[in-house]
Amino acid sequence: MARISVIIPCYNYSAFLPQAIASILGQDVQDWELILADDGSTDSTPEIIRGYCSSDARIRSVRQDNGGRSAARNLGALQSSADAQYLFFLDSDDQLVPSALRLMSGYLDSHPEVGLLGCQFQETDEQGRPFGSAKRSRWVPGWFMPRALADEERETPFVTFFCATGQGPFAMYRKSVFQRTQSWDNDFRHLIHEDTDMFCQMALLADVHYIPDRLYLKRVHEAASTQHCDFVQDSYAKFRHKWDNYQTDDPRQQEILRKAKKHYYTRHRPFRDLKVAVKTLKYFLRDPTKARMVWFLTLCKSAMKGLFLER
Repeated sequence: MARISVIIPCYNYSAFLPQAIASILGQDVQDWELILADDGSTDSTPEIIRGYCSSDARIRSVRQDNGGRSAARNLGALQSSADAQYLFFLDSDDQLVPSALRLMSGYLDSHPEVGLLGCQFQETDEQGRPFGSAKRSRWVPGWFMPRALADEERETPFVTFFCATGQGPFAMYRKSVFQRTQSWDNDFRHLIHEDTDMFCQMALLADVHYIPDRLYLKRVHEAASTQHCDFVQDSYAKFRHKWDNYQTDDPRQQEILRKAKKHYYTRHRPFRDLKVAVKTLKYFLRDPTKARMVWFLTLCKSAMKGLFLER
């Protein structure tokens, strides 16, 4: 019986996939199953998948024509065993530390009100060697300006994800809550921010908590879509359009959405613009250009407009 279904969407990352699978095989609990969802790979990924499936009964596979990571995740989730209580969506170029599934499932066992549990991560280079000390920040409304939640503040409200902070692939989902969402949105199939969208969906349905443990190993390499600015900008615009106009018949959810939207446009974005404006001014003072001055003034105008905006 598998309490935890780990789903890995796979598309042409044959160089990294064996390490992702090995990190599941190396977990210090055994009540898991691994579902490899091949998104129409054209490299040696299918052969790698067949090899692991034939060697371990806990590993299964499913394949689709190339339809994007979100579609592959949804397909994998549909294959989850009826006994599974939790889902973990692991990117095929990343890994988990050996205690990840035990610690996160244990936390969810002890907190039945929590539908989604996030953790912190450790960045690794292309060879899988840890470097740096990146941290996923979670921003919430403060007395006047936004503030970052401290590690000991586990509960993370919807507004955090509406402002596109705190999201990421490093999370375990309570399956019964995930099944009430609209699933992974395939409109993001060529972009990113599909996890931001999913965190928003989950946060409307149940509590979301974070633990400070660095349980997820996130590989940084040139092929990763997050390295390309156009992907980030296009995806964020799509995310903003969806959630700025999100409709629900639930009065409680309507109020949560209204407050989140007001905070984002009158506090979070203006202060973010001011922060970027200060950085732009520093660059301008070191190397004055017309473009930097225009960008600085644009950011200041946007920030002032937001701070005095009533919504």
